[in-house]
Amino acid sequence: MSEYQWYEFVALDRPLTPKQMAELRDISTRADITPTRFWNEYQWGNLKADPAKLLERYFDAHLYFANWGTRRLMFRLPAARVDEKQLHPYFPGGAACMTKAGEHVVIELVSETEEPEDDFTSGVSLASLAPVRSELLRGDLRAAYLAWLLAVEAGDVEDDETEPPLPPGLRELSAPLEAMVGFLRLDGDLLSAAAEPSGAEPEDADALRAWVGALPARTKDQWLRRAVDEPELALGAELRRAFRARVKAKTTRAPRTVAELRAAAEERREKRERAEALRADRSRKAAEAARTKQLDALAKRLDAAWSELEALVAKSAYDEALKLAIDLRDLAARVGTSAAFTERFKAMRKRQSRRRGFFERWKRENEPRRW
Repeated sequence: MSEYQWYEFVALDRPLTPKQMAELRDISTRADITPTRFWNEYQWGNLKADPAKLLERYFDAHLYFANWGTRRLMFRLPAARVDEKQLHPYFPGGAACMTKAGEHVVIELVSETEEPEDDFTSGVSLASLAPVRSELLRGDLRAAYLAWLLAVEAGDVEDDETEPPLPPGLRELSAPLEAMVGFLRLDGDLLSAAAEPSGAEPEDADALRAWVGALPARTKDQWLRRAVDEPELALGAELRRAFRARVKAKTTRAPRTVAELRAAAEERREKRERAEALRADRSRKAAEAARTKQLDALAKRLDAAWSELEALVAKSAYDEALKLAIDLRDLAARVGTSAAFTERFKAMRKRQSRRRGFFERWKRENEPRRW
């Protein structure tokens, strides 16, 4: 399997300037560069720059994939628009890191596997993942908790450590968060166990309106000035983040340890695998019963079936003929008349020798068996 790497960056808050695009072109002559996107793929060699430095200087989101098993997702967030202290417990390092870069906070999430892969797409792209950044900016901590679970799965968190605050809404993830779970290959059983006590997202629209209405006139003026000075600011998301930072949900539930989460995930995994095995066994038995019934019916019209088979071959209806021939072969094997089947099939082949297409397909179907 040849080497393959995919690098993608997008600018979300503001487009690249012509000067910045020229600087990026100096880094890569082959890359697809627009005012909002940088993309390149490599089947040999590497990007001649540090992706983290490119993100810090030019972009807001970055996706990387290598077919030897590495996946990376990074976001650059304005430090003024996030609560670093609140986010910090969710990024213990290793697979889930948070660092400061000037006026920004950079989040880096990494998934590694020893299983090489030819393709990672399966509907996932940076376009589907970029909205996760917006969710973080409006104070939604679900992505941060998923990042912490990624670190747990990678073994970067000790068993006796406790989980950070559990955000609501983990049992019903948004489409971007679902894409994030898939891209980072987050263990579904671990996520299910962790999300079980997570309640629904709060219906706080009325409370938010009341909070905004009660703000002092001076504070409201500050928000309005920000809207004028920063026209690209998603004011509604910013207000919601500020509101949720002040009105925190009360909980009496004790945080769980990593060991407890791992045990709960293992219990769910065993239960799921038993259920899957039971369904597979039921499906197998149903298929066997249906096949037995089908062959029993075929046995009652054996001579007519052989005549039908030869007629199908003669008129080049090879799909139907092959299916019927397989049924006749399997019936013979079941009742112990395979030798008679072989002789009858050879005789038909002599009569239909011009229909080579059918007999070539039959040969491929029966490899390594011989008729």
